[in-house]
Amino acid sequence: MTEADLQARARRKLAGIRRRRRDPRYVRVMGRFVGAGLLTTNERVPPNKEALDVHEVLWAGKVEPRLLELLPALLVKRPAMFVDATDLPEDLEEVVRRLRRNLVPDDFRGIAGVTLHGWLPRVGRKNRVPSRLKSFRFKAEDLRLLRHLSKELELTETDVIRRGLRKLFAEHESA
Repeated sequence: MTEADLQARARRKLAGIRRRRRDPRYVRVMGRFVGAGLLTTNERVPPNKEALDVHEVLWAGKVEPRLLELLPALLVKRPAMFVDATDLPEDLEEVVRRLRRNLVPDDFRGIAGVTLHGWLPRVGRKNRVPSRLKSFRFKAEDLRLLRHLSKELELTETDVIRRGLRKLFAEHESA
């Protein structure tokens, strides 16, 4: 392949990228992400406040890979940004399932799982990872103690249990 062939190939590829960046799907998706303060860009993008179609975000992610990095974390922490947050392709559904459990997912369409997991505390409620629902059966006396401590410490019942677990763990580690 000659130098002229390489240059012609690069020009065609650049023309294709420019064409896709003018596509209404790309403009809508970037407008939503930039408008929400999730991404910055040096090109002018009209803001968009409408909920997005996940398939449009996946399409735009072929042009702008940062969209693919953010998408799984947003589906976990800000699903209202999407009109179809439950109708996901199989690979994306698996990534979202693992992120909900605060586990590092497998690579997703060329994006490392560690990178995907790194976005989780950075979107939605900052520095928070998803919590897992656990059900416990407390005796009446345990519930009375829990409510009393919650009221006295001005904490939620969940926070009282978290503090108790940490205190018990610290005592166990020092013993």
